[in-house]
Amino acid sequence: MTSPVPIAADPCIAFGPFRLYVRQRVLLEDGQPLRLGSRAFDILATLAAAPGVTVTKAELVARVWPDTVVEEANLRVHVAALRKALREGPGRRYIDSVAGRGYSFVATLASPARHEPIPASCPAPPAGPLVGRGDAVAALARLVLSHRLVTLVGSGGVGKSAVALSAVARLSARLPVAYADLAEADGGAAVPAVLARARIGAEPLLLVLDNCEHVADTVAPLAERLLQDWPRLHVLATSREALRAADERVQRLAPLACPPAGAGGAAILAWPAAALFLHRAGLDGTALGSADAAAVADICRRLDGLPLALELAAARTDLFHVRELAARLGEPLRLLKGGRRTAPARHRSLQASLDWSWATLTPAEQALLRRLAAFDGEFGLAAAVRMAAPARTDEVEDLLAALHARSLLVARPGPGGLQCRLLAGVREYAAGLAGLEGGWRYDERQEYRPEACGFVSVYD
Repeated sequence: MTSPVPIAADPCIAFGPFRLYVRQRVLLEDGQPLRLGSRAFDILATLAAAPGVTVTKAELVARVWPDTVVEEANLRVHVAALRKALREGPGRRYIDSVAGRGYSFVATLASPARHEPIPASCPAPPAGPLVGRGDAVAALARLVLSHRLVTLVGSGGVGKSAVALSAVARLSARLPVAYADLAEADGGAAVPAVLARARIGAEPLLLVLDNCEHVADTVAPLAERLLQDWPRLHVLATSREALRAADERVQRLAPLACPPAGAGGAAILAWPAAALFLHRAGLDGTALGSADAAAVADICRRLDGLPLALELAAARTDLFHVRELAARLGEPLRLLKGGRRTAPARHRSLQASLDWSWATLTPAEQALLRRLAAFDGEFGLAAAVRMAAPARTDEVEDLLAALHARSLLVARPGPGGLQCRLLAGVREYAAGLAGLEGGWRYDERQEYRPEACGFVSVYD
């Protein structure tokens, strides 16, 4: 694959506290993105391209509304909105009206510092408290400063982007930031086009590559090349699996800690999963009765402390009492939906999040995951090998490692060896694909016949 060429320099028009990047359609105020309507932006760009020159109303209309017939009043409305956005007032004037003719850009232009061009596409960190993530944000910020390639890894909906953007906010005073959301990349071939929006040059820069999992094979060599070509570049990636690139440092983001069985009352607030659920549900944890507190703790454990699942569950408390909600979690894919309208499509339901993960798996990994859906709880390596027959033990180990790397199952050492468990919702998702809904479960005491359960060979 050829390395992408950074976009040609986008001249910066600097005036007052503002920095205007016409090609990227970006206006910064004191380094922060400023919301500006598309018509107002086009008016500003047209005027700023000819400072001190009167641009007639007819010229502005032709430029801003090239294929539409509009009244002059429309132009006045958008100029007024532009002036409001630029906070014009006494002693602060950037656009003059020329009676009967048009408008002129009269701001005093400044020379921006060489390192100032910063794409404004980097989203702001999430508003409100980032429950239970303070240590993770601080650790990530330190890691980015000490290593040039860092990947934040975790399951879908665990909050990788939120933690990454919060860490970036801490670092923005020390490093200019460029951001590329690779969820927009439709396959590896589209990655260079997405990255071309980010400005990369000789000056220090933190490049944030968000949502890399589906294009990891393309991003890994690309990141290596960029870091080789630009010695002052740092890269922070988020992904559901590591990039496995040279000199990569991986920080794994675990789900939130959950209250143990038996925890009750206001004590459950000490556990981040419960604190997040109650915050999103708008419930007062200090006023919960013992039965309700136990239900909240149960919800947190059954959802594995996954922030997306907890937020989706909290949104259903407008319909169900917490004890009713806990009782309905046997069908999480049907229950956990209706997320924020402003969220990416893959975060509006647990089903959509798992669809995104499923698409990143190889056929062999998908086939094994369907078979593992027969386990209702933890399972050992020997049971997984029997489930995957006729695959060899080493082949199953490799596939389990891949599913773990993709944050779809958790593994822990046990007295009898490695113990694995599918994460919240993953089992139900895979069971639906395998045709096991509401029926068959694995039982060590019975003979297992995969063909009777609609399974195909792991290597078909």
